[in-house]
Amino acid sequence: MAGKVSGPGSGPPVGGPSDDPKSDSPSGVGGPRFADKLAEADAAKRADAPSAAAAQAARGPRATELTADIAAELAAGRIDPKAAIDRVIERVVDKQVGPGAPAAVREKVRAALENAVADDPVLSDKLRSLAG
Repeated sequence: MAGKVSGPGSGPPVGGPSDDPKSDSPSGVGGPRFADKLAEADAAKRADAPSAAAAQAARGPRATELTADIAAELAAGRIDPKAAIDRVIERVVDKQVGPGAPAAVREKVRAALENAVADDPVLSDKLRSLAG
């Protein structure tokens, strides 16, 4: 594809100073600077922090509160680590898909969580340490 090459002085200047006060760019492109955009995003994130805390509170108790009774039973020796993991997985399934979800969906999520626990070397080490 061939195009016409223009000579000097035939087009807008490239690299000259801009008349736009928002732009520090030598190319003359207007608009807010990248640093200003970052500062605006950071300010918006800080302003949203209280609503994020409210959203967390609305979701319910924290994970440690959801499993405190299981941890107490495990520490007292009333259940073994495998039973504790099974109970935690059941609670996660209930919380994520709901107790009224179809059995096939619940089983699929449960299987995925069980596989994740079994395949994670850090979790496996922690479970072995709980067992004795």
